[in-house]
Amino acid sequence: MKQIIIREAYDWLYLHDEEPRSLTQVEWEQLLLFLEQEYRNENIVEYSNKKLRFINLVGVIQLKTVRIEILPKINLIEQDDTLNRRALLNMLAVTKKLPVELGEQTLSKFEKVDLIHILAQLYIKELSKTLHRGIYREYRLKEENIPTLKGRLLVSDHIRRNAFGSVNAYCEFDDLTPNIYVNQVLKAALKKLFPYVKQISLKTDMLKGLALLEDVQDVLFDSTTIGQYELNRQNTHYDSSIQLAHAILQSNSMTSGKDNQIAFSFLFKMNDLYEGYIGEVMKMIIHGTSYEVWSQHAEKRLLENIHSGRENILLKPDFVISDKDSIPRTIIDTKWKSVVVNTRFNYKQGDIYQMYAYVTAYKTAEKCILLYPRTDEDKLLPKWLVPDSHPEKYIEVHQVRLDNLQATVEDVRMLLSDIFTDSVETSVVQ
Repeated sequence: MKQIIIREAYDWLYLHDEEPRSLTQVEWEQLLLFLEQEYRNENIVEYSNKKLRFINLVGVIQLKTVRIEILPKINLIEQDDTLNRRALLNMLAVTKKLPVELGEQTLSKFEKVDLIHILAQLYIKELSKTLHRGIYREYRLKEENIPTLKGRLLVSDHIRRNAFGSVNAYCEFDDLTPNIYVNQVLKAALKKLFPYVKQISLKTDMLKGLALLEDVQDVLFDSTTIGQYELNRQNTHYDSSIQLAHAILQSNSMTSGKDNQIAFSFLFKMNDLYEGYIGEVMKMIIHGTSYEVWSQHAEKRLLENIHSGRENILLKPDFVISDKDSIPRTIIDTKWKSVVVNTRFNYKQGDIYQMYAYVTAYKTAEKCILLYPRTDEDKLLPKWLVPDSHPEKYIEVHQVRLDNLQATVEDVRMLLSDIFTDSVETSVVQ
């Protein structure tokens, strides 16, 4: 199977029948059909002459004959994608888009493995632990024509079915069965991933899982039919595997008829993922202090309409950090793009105007921060003083490392160090 790795908003994917890292005409048409079905009217692809690249979208798209892995562009050195994949896994784990804990050792193990095999390995590991502790069963009311009396005899149905000499009895009884929602979900996720796994040992483990779930009915689930399920004391050991199964089943897929899956994807909007990740990191740092972090804060307006008397132009910064008296002190907006490209600054003037609006509307705010992902280019970043501000206000540009949680925590904590007293101890669960 052909595998192509590209970086979001950076590398182009080409249509070319002869080039090994390009798409054939059939693959190209399958990809376009998938994108039209799943992302119609969304600005996630930039097209040019026989080439395209993905904007604000990362993850993996699996077609019948090609796997396309889209990674964030943290490392701009084309020969090495490990840092990009590592950063993506870190953000997915912290935001619970990939609902497992990934420590430093696990990240190092997976940084050279494609996303579908990572997903499959994580899932089969959790599933094996779950099923090893026992397959959960529940009682279900069942009607059946059986040779022995069991439960309650359904007289009218019994006469209708067995009036002519049958030795069976048509009964209604409680049956302890594994054919229940949680097991159906586990099996459906296994079967969804199975066709795309090529590693022999992993495929063998998945076949073992399917064998253990042999008595469970095949049910087709997707993002619209997957449901909420409350675990109880008897099946709490299902928690991790059910969460992963839900993530797999809620991913996008495309079929050309029942059970004829021709595309599977595990994709994420990168700006939302980055913002959510920074939000989780800030919660970790703020936890246990008297400070608060507000996401998508919407309490300020830029202007007021003098004719209607109504306030207009809502201001909604990504994060507002308030002190113990709920007074806003620091404003942070995340920007998913490289702030330095080829040694030149890449921020937009409109972003600076937006920061100026924030820092003036929030009278008590001392600074606004534009927070970009850190790439492999380093440069002294701008810091502006807002004229005639008393006390002084600043608009700053900063970068943050994303390859592991501890590095991100250190960078964000440094940004917020001036709002904490020296006596405040912050802790992060690793």
